Amino acid sequence: MSERPYLSVVVPLYNEEGNVKELHKRISEACKNLGKSFEIIFIDDGSSDGTVRDCNSLSPLKLIRFRKNFGQTAAFDAGIKESQGEIIITMDGD
Repeated sequence: MSERPYLSVVVPLYNEEGNVKELHKRISEACKNLGKSFEIIFIDDGSSDGTVRDCNSLSPLKLIRFRKNFGQTAAFDAGIKESQGEIIITMDGD
């Protein structure tokens, strides 16, 4: 996006292979219904399942990958630092 988004949705993920596609779909739909520009930022916190693979097929999405599990606080920190929205929404991935 060339302009600054109104919303940034920041979500840490850890082994969410079964949830991540549906989560992205619901976040996208909710943001589109608001009629505001948005970005979705997922932070993979060292998942050992197919979470990253599933994320690679999603759009729009900014994906931050940690090489190992650093915990939810570090994941939120990374996502918030990457966000560009006027309003930041944080939520759990599960």
